[in-house]
Amino acid sequence: MLNTISENVNLKKLGIKLIYILFGILCYSIGLKWFVYPANILPAGFTGLSLLMQKLILNTANVLLPITFYNVAWNIIPAILSYKFVGKKFTIISFVILFLFNIIADYVPTITLTTDPLIAAIFGGIICGFGAALWFKCGVSGGGTDFVAMTLSSKYHIQSFGIIMAFNIVLIVVQGILFGWDFAFYSIIYQYVSTQAINLFYRHYEARTIFIITTNPDKIAQALIEKTGHSSTRFTGVGSYSKNEKTMLYTVVTQPEVRRITHIIKNCDPTAFINVMKSNEVQGNFNYLSVEKDDVDLNY
Repeated sequence: MLNTISENVNLKKLGIKLIYILFGILCYSIGLKWFVYPANILPAGFTGLSLLMQKLILNTANVLLPITFYNVAWNIIPAILSYKFVGKKFTIISFVILFLFNIIADYVPTITLTTDPLIAAIFGGIICGFGAALWFKCGVSGGGTDFVAMTLSSKYHIQSFGIIMAFNIVLIVVQGILFGWDFAFYSIIYQYVSTQAINLFYRHYEARTIFIITTNPDKIAQALIEKTGHSSTRFTGVGSYSKNEKTMLYTVVTQPEVRRITHIIKNCDPTAFINVMKSNEVQGNFNYLSVEKDDVDLNY
């Protein structure tokens, strides 16, 4: 009976993740085909690099190779790093996502919704960034600079926005030198908006400090260790109004875990007072949530 319930729960999680992934691919494809491509804006990351190489080789050698060829070629080294530092499942599934994107993008029609390249850059960046963030929430990516971002997040626990933005700016500069500057600056705006959108919707690397005032500290502390792997520090005090002795537990978790941990605390002590604060920097013995962990909260 318990095994059946567990299997149903796992299938439900798998189904939800699949919906998130497919919707993310669809959003990214729409952002490219409805805004970015019609405005002659260069996409972000390795997709833009692949398109740039395809156009360059076509103009110089008159050889047209499929975009998938360039995407796979540029993804080999980042995929090896991702395989080593992020995880086997993440890397393999991300390659599958890469091919699914190429297939779905072919069936999304190119529609010109606006002739204003600034509007196309802004809205295309938001939609593409949101789609990529959905992949991240499911513990996968579309490859390319996503591999780089997740490697930096998993190994060094830092934002990769600056590094990825620098790479994209260099890409745009090369585009401007080789093919003109007319839309190069709009491409930079698109790169900025899309990476900011990812940074907004995906916060896996961020840590949160939780203060818990409770009358049942033993149960909560044990539940945190057993169900999340996070320990806590205990402080004893007295309530200013009630004059009753209370205990405060202090722990640090990752942003995606906050909702689930709050639920765990409330199950242990419905009257617990919980204060969640943003932690700008964490040093010492702290376990970051693995991107391949099955219980990632898709609602954070």
